[in-house]
Amino acid sequence: MFVAQLGPLAPHFESAVRERPDGTWGLRFQPRDSYASEDQVHGDHWADWTGSACPALLVRGTKGGVLPAGRAAQMVTRRPGTCLVELETDHFVYANDPVGFAAAVRGFLAVV
Repeated sequence: MFVAQLGPLAPHFESAVRERPDGTWGLRFQPRDSYASEDQVHGDHWADWTGSACPALLVRGTKGGVLPAGRAAQMVTRRPGTCLVELETDHFVYANDPVGFAAAVRGFLAVV
């Protein structure tokens, strides 16, 4: 019942549902923490992104709108050794294209 109430987000949070000691059901995390986390992703993070020279895999969902194509291109340009893989899915690439995501990771790891 609880999972059904999550609507379209159910597939993403189903594994995070647990029964509490009092018999009610809820998430293993506090949703307000997700809001706080979301606030942290906004702003200028170029120093963090370019602060390492190790190889990086950037997997972008072309249908999600979370990471625009132009920003992904800038990320590749600004950090040498970045491999960009674009999959025809939304932001949750690992969940909605697990085969493509696994192939991207395997391909990246095979060359680093």
